[in-house]
Amino acid sequence: MTHDQQTLNTFYDGFGGGWGWRRFGGGGFGGLGDATTTTDTYQMGTVVVDLFDTKTKQLLSRGITSDTLSNNSSKNIENLNKGVEKMFRKFPPGS
Repeated sequence: MTHDQQTLNTFYDGFGGGWGWRRFGGGGFGGLGDATTTTDTYQMGTVVVDLFDTKTKQLLSRGITSDTLSNNSSKNIENLNKGVEKMFRKFPPGS
């Protein structure tokens, strides 16, 4: 499955008048000034693998891997392969 993920980034110009609270230095003259917030939207891909015992219908294992998707399909396939390899690294249990 895929879904859109968003990140908010706020930047301050560092100028402003009057007394204010500075991000790192405590109180003082200067304030934070103007703030600009931008939104970055990107696609996340998630693969879920459930393995069941066919006789008992009990869940044996569940593996989940997620990563940011790119416009480069080769990169996406490479990341998918790494994620699936990591999921099955300790399978079967006790190996």
